[in-house]
Amino acid sequence: MTMVHIATKAISRKAGQSAVASAAYRAGDVLDDAKYGKTHDYSKKSGVMSSDIVLPFSLKALGVSVDRETLWNTAEAAETRSDSRVAREWLINLPHELSEEERHSLAINFAQKLCDDMDVIADVCIHRPVMKLPFDPNVPPSSKYLREGEENPDPRNFHAHILVTTRAPTIGPNKTLAFDPKLKTPFEWSNKKRKAHDLPSSMQEIKRVREMWVDTANKVLAEYHLPLMDARSYKDQGLDQQPTIKMGVEATAMERRGITTEKGNTNRAIKARNNLVADNHIKQEADNERRISALRKGLAWATEKNARLPGSIGGTKQRADFAKHLSGSSEPHITYCTEQNNRTAIRVDDTKRCVEEAKSGIAWAAKRCENLPKRCDDTKQRINGTAQANNKLTQRIDDTKQAIEGITEAIGKSNIEINKATERSARPAPNPFDDAARRARAARLDRQQRQVDRDTRANRHKDERIFEYAERMKLHLAMRLIQRHHNSMAISWAQGETIEDAPDKFDKRQVAILSEFAKRLGIEDKDKALGFRDHLQQVGKRFDYTLVENNKSIIKLLRDPKAERERYLALIKHFEDFRDDIDQKRATFKTSIINKLGGSAGDVGRLTRDVVSSFNYTEWLTDYIDNDNHPAEARKCAKEHLADTLDKTCQQFKFAFRDMSSLPTTQRKAYSETLKAALETFTEQYDGKLSESQHRALQDGLESYQHQVSRTNAPSRGFSP
Repeated sequence: MTMVHIATKAISRKAGQSAVASAAYRAGDVLDDAKYGKTHDYSKKSGVMSSDIVLPFSLKALGVSVDRETLWNTAEAAETRSDSRVAREWLINLPHELSEEERHSLAINFAQKLCDDMDVIADVCIHRPVMKLPFDPNVPPSSKYLREGEENPDPRNFHAHILVTTRAPTIGPNKTLAFDPKLKTPFEWSNKKRKAHDLPSSMQEIKRVREMWVDTANKVLAEYHLPLMDARSYKDQGLDQQPTIKMGVEATAMERRGITTEKGNTNRAIKARNNLVADNHIKQEADNERRISALRKGLAWATEKNARLPGSIGGTKQRADFAKHLSGSSEPHITYCTEQNNRTAIRVDDTKRCVEEAKSGIAWAAKRCENLPKRCDDTKQRINGTAQANNKLTQRIDDTKQAIEGITEAIGKSNIEINKATERSARPAPNPFDDAARRARAARLDRQQRQVDRDTRANRHKDERIFEYAERMKLHLAMRLIQRHHNSMAISWAQGETIEDAPDKFDKRQVAILSEFAKRLGIEDKDKALGFRDHLQQVGKRFDYTLVENNKSIIKLLRDPKAERERYLALIKHFEDFRDDIDQKRATFKTSIINKLGGSAGDVGRLTRDVVSSFNYTEWLTDYIDNDNHPAEARKCAKEHLADTLDKTCQQFKFAFRDMSSLPTTQRKAYSETLKAALETFTEQYDGKLSESQHRALQDGLESYQHQVSRTNAPSRGFSP
């Protein structure tokens, strides 16, 4: 962030100061001081980069020019008191990141704003830090070399001294410069007098000028994509930083010479503390980034798991059902196995019994084997008899086979006849209605029905995809609406982010439009009773067909803020060009009536000329608004500008009437009559269009003026002789 430094101080005779001497020193010039009869020669002063005289626009329009010596001798001559403030200095720090030409342009631009705002003349002198050569003990002492232990100033310390007059300039004969000895600028008034004229305090005015400087500088810094200034204090910015104390000229010079001072020690302690806090903040930010990264990874993992969860639940349910099915189907198997186990036990007992019986059988066989040879002879004899019987049996088997083959052939013939009879009985009877056209029509209808079924399934699938896309888009729009203030959605102006840095984010105007839309629909950014996801779904349901059709511009803004912004700027560009043109015409008109009114008359004259020129100005705006050929957005901007102009004109009436008594008698009559005539015309023309506060402002100003007139005309209360 670029450093913000702007300070002001008065050049006062009470402190032994002279406006001519101060101007000569800051400009590095030679000026003759007519009041004190001196010549101030600072032509050898180094570090002066430029010096310019800046006039307010009202003087420039008249072609007035003035040199430095004439300006400040005239300002000195206008002061009669021994303790008068003869000038005021504004000291600003210029960004070192800019080039010399850019710094000069920035200083002149700010000085021009001061001149137009306060109706003063400014003397702008830009200084650079004067750097000396390193200390060399072999070189005689010189102003070009540092002394032993001395340090150079900060090489970035480019600054401007803006010396302004304390009185409003007027034009004398032959366009000569003069200052009204009875009219100090309101900035030099006491707080008591400022309060009596409904003006803010001096401290508030200084803060306003500080903000004006920051805004002027930030426009230039933003053009070159440089860090912006921030006029707020560290506390207002939410930074845990302690400001350093002002060193002053003497302490700064001592520190540069290597002499330690109490203020220097205090500032070093503050800087060390701020560096420690900044390091801790950087570490904390790094820890937060790591935690955020870990949380994002965890969230991504959880989201992926949640996406797979329905499938996992379905698979688990399927396995549970299968297990339940297996459990139910296993009961008969368990019963069967139990029965088999019981049977196995029975079989084991039977086997044991068989083994016992086999043992007894073996013993019986052993006894029988004793008579085996005799029985073998008997068996041979029986075998021979059996062989003869087998031969006879074989002959009978052959005869049986021949009989079976005859029966099989007869059965085959019977089967053929049976099949023929079956075919004759299964053949359908001819149908007189079963013609070719009927079958073709039925086939075509069948094909058409199948095509209709396929198209229906395809359309149903397409509709489902469209519905899913619409639901996702609703949630997307709802999220952008309820998070419109979040840094991810809106431009972070406080952090120096610009439209060029984040073109796809909402700007202040778009955030205001969305906030009004959300308020109209009763949509809250958060719902304590619901979580973020439930609240998001609840808001998403509001984006139905009717809402989208009736708010197409809002939907386009939510979807593409960059395109909406470009369209808006293109539409209001017409009005901006028109406003610049009528502003120039108004300024020319105000300059042209100065002589007719008898002079510039300071603040009262400026306010009166603004009031008189407002009639044509508002008429031009009204014609622009009534022209239907202009874009609606441009006419809307014109309406807002017209409302601001009317409100400002009412305030100008009020202050002009209140300060009328400060004018000289020669000018008071002309300006008061002009102001009263303008008020009558203004009230007649805009009576029904003014608010209560605007009517009150006009009434307060008129009552103040009438009170002043009555006091002037009141008879003296002194004793008559």
